[in-house]
Amino acid sequence: MKQALQSIVRRAGEIILKAESIRVEQKEGHANFVTNVDKEVQRFLMDELQRLLPGSHVIGEEQENAPLTDAPTWVIDPLDGTTNFIHNARFSAISVALLKDRRPVVGVVYQPYTQELFYAEKDNGALLNDQPIHVSHTSMDQALIGFGTSPYDAELAEKSLQAALTFLRRAADIRRGGSAALDLAYVAAGRQEVYFEWKLRPWDYAAGSLLVEEAGGCFAMPGLAAVDYAQSCAVLAANAVCMKTAEEWLRPFWA
Repeated sequence: MKQALQSIVRRAGEIILKAESIRVEQKEGHANFVTNVDKEVQRFLMDELQRLLPGSHVIGEEQENAPLTDAPTWVIDPLDGTTNFIHNARFSAISVALLKDRRPVVGVVYQPYTQELFYAEKDNGALLNDQPIHVSHTSMDQALIGFGTSPYDAELAEKSLQAALTFLRRAADIRRGGSAALDLAYVAAGRQEVYFEWKLRPWDYAAGSLLVEEAGGCFAMPGLAAVDYAQSCAVLAANAVCMKTAEEWLRPFWA
């Protein structure tokens, strides 16, 4: 399945790269956009992934979804970082996870502009273009912190920036990339030490969470009693050195 899945995702990336006419629509919520390209990529992925694994279910950003079950289920974001895509910022990704018994067993995050394909299988490690990756061992005082602003939920904006300021004052620096899937992949690859966001949907984090864990990092859903891939929730990922401190610094914001 690995090679076939990677081929499907790379072909989906070609749709993004070759897009000529971009039509933008406003979805519910502040600055929540979708384009014709998001929809085209999702249709392609749904067809190809269900052909790859007959009988599987699909949960995707650009559709109405049935509740998550224990059945094999693809969780896909056809274009994570749509606002970046609209502005030609070239920091967007395709995110595909396969869940079984409600937990990810395969995760793919593909950055078509750089042709970087992050891949993980449960208990088999994480790869970047077929080369093993691992989270960094950098301590918090030298850490680079990625964060999201949950722009679709305007009431979370102030809390997001207050939390980011906490890290800016104590860690090395902060970054706001605009693609949760890529930020999680960057933690897995050791390019940053921490990533947090106050509200993400399962298609934003499902693949990236497996990348982080298989690369030796830690993944949590602050405020929930247990990890639940059916939830829209806060997300925190970090290397093992920084995780405890990150949890302590963020706890006042979700308590």
